[in-house]
Amino acid sequence: MKKTLRCHQANVKSQLGLTLIETLVSLAIFALVVGGALALFGSASSSQTTTQMTSDLSAIRAATKSLFFGQGGYGAVSLNEVLINGKKVPSTMPITGVAPARVINHSQNGTVTVTGANTQFTVALTNVSTDVCIGIASANGWSSLQIGATNNPVLPISPATASTQCAVSDPINMTFTSL
Repeated sequence: MKKTLRCHQANVKSQLGLTLIETLVSLAIFALVVGGALALFGSASSSQTTTQMTSDLSAIRAATKSLFFGQGGYGAVSLNEVLINGKKVPSTMPITGVAPARVINHSQNGTVTVTGANTQFTVALTNVSTDVCIGIASANGWSSLQIGATNNPVLPISPATASTQCAVSDPINMTFTSL
């Protein structure tokens, strides 16, 4: 009986813990799960950034139009200070610097410059990533859009066209012109 108990104890001791192969398989499964989660987070984050940028552009366009309603034009100067002083800049767009040279920033660490062009105005974005560029290129309510050096006089542009134009460089600059 003692011999059987010793053999049983020896078998139990030899099977304690994980083998190297079991550990490697566990780590591989864990890595796949973490990789999948990160890919989904990246996709969701990009989509959220595109949605926020589209919303911010619409707010800037509406605010600029409302401030200059009935004025007959926008002049030919930077309108950033007017928007900042009128508290018309979306709260998601931080403002840096001091007057009269304050800068409106967007969520991709780039700048937003609103400039009067007599009867129209432009909104220029710098440092826009390719994925967000493609997403906001089809925004409605603008008369034209310049992506990098390419001007698009008819909007909205197709996702295929936006993909080609936005992929020229990363990041890219975009300029929207009002109706």
